[in-house]
Amino acid sequence: MKLIQKDGIDILFKNNKNTPRSAVCLYFSIDKPERYAGIYTLFSKLLLKGTKTRSAEDLADIIEGSGIEISVKCKQDYLKVSALFLNDDFNLAMEVLSDILQNSTFDEFEKEVFKSRGEIVSDLDSPQVKASDAFIDGIFEGHYYGNSYSKMLSDIDKIQKQDVVAVLSQIANSKKVISIAGDFSDEEKVVNYFVENFNFMCSKPWDSEIPDILEFASPDNADKIVKIVKNDAKQAQIFQGFIVGLQNTEDYPKMAILNNLLGSSGLSSRLFVELRDKQGLAYTVRSSLEPLRHSSIFYFYIGTEPKNIQKSLNGFRAEIQRLIDCPPDEVELSGAKENIMGRLEYFSQTNMQIASIAGYDYIMGLGLNYEEKYKEKLNFVVGDDISSMAKKYLFNPSMISILAPEEFLKD
Repeated sequence: MKLIQKDGIDILFKNNKNTPRSAVCLYFSIDKPERYAGIYTLFSKLLLKGTKTRSAEDLADIIEGSGIEISVKCKQDYLKVSALFLNDDFNLAMEVLSDILQNSTFDEFEKEVFKSRGEIVSDLDSPQVKASDAFIDGIFEGHYYGNSYSKMLSDIDKIQKQDVVAVLSQIANSKKVISIAGDFSDEEKVVNYFVENFNFMCSKPWDSEIPDILEFASPDNADKIVKIVKNDAKQAQIFQGFIVGLQNTEDYPKMAILNNLLGSSGLSSRLFVELRDKQGLAYTVRSSLEPLRHSSIFYFYIGTEPKNIQKSLNGFRAEIQRLIDCPPDEVELSGAKENIMGRLEYFSQTNMQIASIAGYDYIMGLGLNYEEKYKEKLNFVVGDDISSMAKKYLFNPSMISILAPEEFLKD
């Protein structure tokens, strides 16, 4: 990917010859908390529900009739609007993208609120989602990252149409980038097209400041535990997590390998082998590492018999301690690196994947060609680095969310 900056527009460009379909991703940074939880989500859902000149049905007909794939994704730190299309349909696809971002009417606001309310209620019927929701609410307490499903459900009737429309003004003043991958015979022509037709993608000046780092607000320097009673639950749902280093720090590649070793590599991960195979504690067990602009979170998840709640938490602790006492040897470390590298390679094959990754890295402040730098850093990680990460982050106060029948939640 190379960066082209022209007339205030940042364009990431990859000319990928002999590929039949091209991808364009528009990224907008989200830097402000919502007035009410759920505004950004409603905004993203309504973008494809009609414009001043095209109804939702018209948009659907154009998209389906041309085989164009338009998607809108809203995360805590960014809004992504993307298109995947046959090379000959570039003009039509870009016309649709421009239309929905400049001319959406949001006329189906009430209908979408009703629909979203039902979807949230349905999602929260899942014990795992309900436990996860409480975990996110707790670990990000006081920050808009903690706008959980439960908060969205509580706030949704307070949201007015003008709150959603106001997001247009907000993203107009945000940092933006256009990320493109495809077979283009005339690069300059493509760049000039965006300069002439996508002036709404002019971006505010970029800075290199490191974002404010979130800290977990733990009570009395102890674990924060939320217990959710569900008497008909057959399994206990347990989440335990920690705030860890940002994605642009030296710690992140080390934490990625730690995560792979502990619980993200499936059947070979330590949690799977120890807690599921050897101890028979888990129906499902894993660890996850999720990066955000102002933090990264590392967490464990297990679904287990309610009687095994404390035994499972002790099992997490034991595996952390084992990483400290017995750093991974070269064979295990190499396996983890290969696993991560393989996934990175697998998910960077198509033009949409290439454009998405480059745009994400850029809008998150990670810089140009971050993936290559990340791979280099992975190669330099040694066993003692894993032990040091476990000591640094995983013995800190944690956020714990437990859903189970009441009799198993008593102190």
